[in-house]
Amino acid sequence: MEPWEKIRQAREAKGWSQDFLAKQVGISQPAIKKIEDGSTAHSKFLPRIAALLGLDITELDEGLARLTTTPERAPRLLGGVDFPVHASAQGGPGEIIVDANPMEYMARPAPLAHVRGAYGIYVTGTSMEPEFRQGDIALVNPHLPVVPEEAYIFYAEQPGSTRATIKWLRRATGDKWLVSQHNPAPGATKDFTLNRKEWQWAHRVIGKYARR
Repeated sequence: MEPWEKIRQAREAKGWSQDFLAKQVGISQPAIKKIEDGSTAHSKFLPRIAALLGLDITELDEGLARLTTTPERAPRLLGGVDFPVHASAQGGPGEIIVDANPMEYMARPAPLAHVRGAYGIYVTGTSMEPEFRQGDIALVNPHLPVVPEEAYIFYAEQPGSTRATIKWLRRATGDKWLVSQHNPAPGATKDFTLNRKEWQWAHRVIGKYARR
């Protein structure tokens, strides 16, 4: 039995849902799903998952590492298992807090196979639905030029464990980002501005892995 199958079997034996296990671990339900279906080759939360389920962490860790040679995954993922994916949490209205430390690593998406510094972020919140749903992984290239009519992760401080927001850029001026959100919260507007003195960094989102 493969390690991810052992995780699923142990969870089901306890009568736990993926969402319940995720809450005990402190991660999202889609992250548990990716571990259980073999999509995630490494997670820093694996020791906690093993402890909660009463499984052997050494056996699980070694087994999950073998995903780099799983043939059926080769067409959509390239390179080593070194693509960092960061967790996020709800911040202010339409904002997220991005964890500086990756919550997991996966094989590199083909468009970012050779992009140094590229990363993924688990989407939190509903302000950009249906384009980006909660639980999707936004794929980010931080080196692309900032141009209108693209989605970006805007950062209020140097990227790390910090306040951020994912929005659609309509255009930029010398002191403002003119942005849009698809699904504003009650009382909020679809189109608004971000002050560039506060939101200094814009990293382009080039795609996503949709939640299942």
